[in-house]
Amino acid sequence: MQNNTFFNDSGPNNIIVIDQVASTNDYLKNLLTKVKPLAPYTVIMAKNQTAGKGQRGNSWSSAPGLNLTASFLLTPECLPISKQFLLTIVSSLSVYDAIEQYVPTGISIKWPNDILIKNKKIAGILIENKIAQQQIKHSIVGVGINVLQTEFPHDIKNKTTSLTLETRDKNLQIMQLAYSIQHNLKKYLPVLEVQPQDLINSYNEKLYNRGISSLYEYHGQEVIGKINQVDMDGLLQIEINGNLKKIDLKGIAYKL
Repeated sequence: MQNNTFFNDSGPNNIIVIDQVASTNDYLKNLLTKVKPLAPYTVIMAKNQTAGKGQRGNSWSSAPGLNLTASFLLTPECLPISKQFLLTIVSSLSVYDAIEQYVPTGISIKWPNDILIKNKKIAGILIENKIAQQQIKHSIVGVGINVLQTEFPHDIKNKTTSLTLETRDKNLQIMQLAYSIQHNLKKYLPVLEVQPQDLINSYNEKLYNRGISSLYEYHGQEVIGKINQVDMDGLLQIEINGNLKKIDLKGIAYKL
């Protein structure tokens, strides 16, 4: 690993770097119980995350020292749980923009919050919310981005990529990605509170497979569907057999 891949033990702007942790999300949750108040947009980065978590209870595996594994603290103002998908949109756009600086073409958001480059996954997001009185008190946004890793396990190597594989740059700065995501979150979160439709529109413009007839698994059967958009509730609007359906995350699977 390059000596300058990470800054020493911490960076400015409330970015804390630790050598090894089971889960950056869990570490930040524990920190919130001990440090009050913890500054909004605080970031926990790990050089090695041993038990990272993904969507639907899946794990997120990352080679030590080669990728971004980090959690970001968000404290939205007066956001009801009924609108929690807006945080997924804010987080997805923030990670998308950070990656787009390095790979300006072929990038998309796979509903709900994976980032793809030319059909290959480069990043994933896991959001965990703290709820109080039907409001979101704070959110922990866990982000994993494949940065310098160039070899992946056999079962995922054909559907996974990294910034180094896409750019051929072996000296990318992982800390700079964290700065970019933190900056983007600071930019997008206030927009959520005043112009949420603008964020939804931007998210849908970047949506993977939008308007393209593609293969999906729906209720245990393979079907041809065409994604229309995602609504504010996070439901996927997709046309199947001429009928427009609204589907949650458990109702459909992509056939990549």
